[in-house]
Amino acid sequence: MKFLFSSFITILLSTAVVSAQQVVNEIIIQAKTETTNPNGDGNDVQISNEGGEQRVMMRMGEGEIKSKIFFKNGQTKIESDMGMGTNQVFIDGKTKTTTTLFEAMGKKMGFSSTEQDMQQMMNNGRDSGRQQRFQQFNPDIFVEYLDETKQIAGMTCKKALIRYMNRQNQEVQQAVWYSPDFKMGEGFRLRDMMRMVNVPGLDKLKGFPMEFETSRQNGMKVHFTVTKVDLSAKIDDKTFVIPKDYEIKTMSEMRQQGGRNGFQMRMERDN
Repeated sequence: MKFLFSSFITILLSTAVVSAQQVVNEIIIQAKTETTNPNGDGNDVQISNEGGEQRVMMRMGEGEIKSKIFFKNGQTKIESDMGMGTNQVFIDGKTKTTTTLFEAMGKKMGFSSTEQDMQQMMNNGRDSGRQQRFQQFNPDIFVEYLDETKQIAGMTCKKALIRYMNRQNQEVQQAVWYSPDFKMGEGFRLRDMMRMVNVPGLDKLKGFPMEFETSRQNGMKVHFTVTKVDLSAKIDDKTFVIPKDYEIKTMSEMRQQGGRNGFQMRMERDN
């Protein structure tokens, strides 16, 4: 009888811990991404016209990017200040469509893409090296949860180690601080939000990633930190309406134009 009673209490406590984690469908998160690169310039957005062709280059060099993330019922908007320019990313969790807008040097432009568009673009890489660099990297992930805690943005966060084998078949141990108090609701696409950081396994955590630092072989370091979390946010639906004063092209339109008198998007990272 004592054993049964003890087991019952253990189940109740375990259930209480699980139910204590809040699943949020409306939230505003503020964060900053600090990049240190001994061989790079600052973060910026550059727009140029070459032979009647508009080109946008988003470059991650050295500096700080401040971001504000809005999420509501499967819709995500990310506003980022890159110093020399601003950009907005709209992610529709239902249609799995991403629209990226850039504003720099008086120009407003952008492009929209689906998962199929991105896959086709990677499959049509001009050379095998470039294709491999942009291919989706999905290694087997193992997450080790540690007892260490840390205060981040007013929340008690826990530490975890994400372990996986990289492209060179070397083991990587990525330390991450996460909040066990909440996780994002259905439709939130963490991988799309963290595309520039490119750390596998963040979506496997039992909570939301709050802080981590990653290094690349060329000496570049990227430090991501959440600075504020508003779990009681009330977001106007208009926040997710894509502005009409931007010149937005789809991936198919860009391919059809073949790069002539059209729009080209180029994204560079020093890695």
